[in-house]
Amino acid sequence: MKAAVLLRPGRVEILDIPVPVPREDEVLVRIVGAGICGTDFAKYKGDLQGNFPVVAGHEGVGRIAAFGPDAEGKGISVGDMVAIQPNFACGKCETCRNGRGNICPNRIRLGLDVNGVFAEYVAAPRQYVWKLPEGLPWETAALTEPLSVALHGIGKISPSAADRVLVYGTGAIGLLYVQLAVLKGAEVTAFNHSEGRLAAARKLGAEKTISSLVQLEEEAGKFTVIYETSGSLYALNHIIGIAAPGARILLTGLPDKDSPVSTALIARKELCIEGAMTYMDEFSAAMGMLKDGSIHSELIITNIYPLEKLPEALADFRSPSRIKDLVRIDAGRQTQPLSKR
Repeated sequence: MKAAVLLRPGRVEILDIPVPVPREDEVLVRIVGAGICGTDFAKYKGDLQGNFPVVAGHEGVGRIAAFGPDAEGKGISVGDMVAIQPNFACGKCETCRNGRGNICPNRIRLGLDVNGVFAEYVAAPRQYVWKLPEGLPWETAALTEPLSVALHGIGKISPSAADRVLVYGTGAIGLLYVQLAVLKGAEVTAFNHSEGRLAAARKLGAEKTISSLVQLEEEAGKFTVIYETSGSLYALNHIIGIAAPGARILLTGLPDKDSPVSTALIARKELCIEGAMTYMDEFSAAMGMLKDGSIHSELIITNIYPLEKLPEALADFRSPSRIKDLVRIDAGRQTQPLSKR
């Protein structure tokens, strides 16, 4: 099968490798398409731990191709379209026993620790494969994983209609936070340096968009709920400074190194700061929202590439004109790069 293999940081090649054989309680999925994520880019740059060489990618959608031993007959059949939940908890440690498998210290991550979804086939545990609602296009379904991230965060810090929300960073996940906060009835402001992404935020319901730090400073003391999705090194310290007294702050973005923060200001303002890591059981809700049109995926998906163009797409990941790029992989369907902007 064809697969995008990260040989070392900065080097990805499309190679022919063996089709994986599903083990006990695993399924084999023929990948139709997948999303390109900031985590994939971080792995490409060498900023994330994990194995090399490895098939990259973790936001995969495809069809069930085969079952391993004891995996068949559990609600899915060969040919069913599925989304893959790509973080596999051990299920045995104290963290897992306490129902927090998303932060299991022993979890295995597709595309980082084991071969991922930028390939024609991938094997995954049956319990981490979710059947798609009938008629949900794969391009829309490819947002299941990032939407689950945003739903998990909204579940931890949920805004009300009385809140003034700031979404700090409007990449794909930031724009999903914008939509979810708007659905809660909150007044939403979006911050980003990219005018294209801010234009998308406005179409998705943000009442105000801000593109400069100077403008954002003028709003200091206003925001009662802040979602940090940028992963910028100094974002948290900046947010602490502009947050309203008593504000709730959720950290979803992951900087590649630590930076000092104003702990005294956290105490003086009585700020509540929480972290959010991936998701628990949000995949079903995410697919439902994508199916019923609550989430406007067409404003987030920018380009669709064939697998052979993935190296170019990763190299161009920092482009301010892109939001969420997808890769079409199923060899039975022709694909050309296209823009949906």
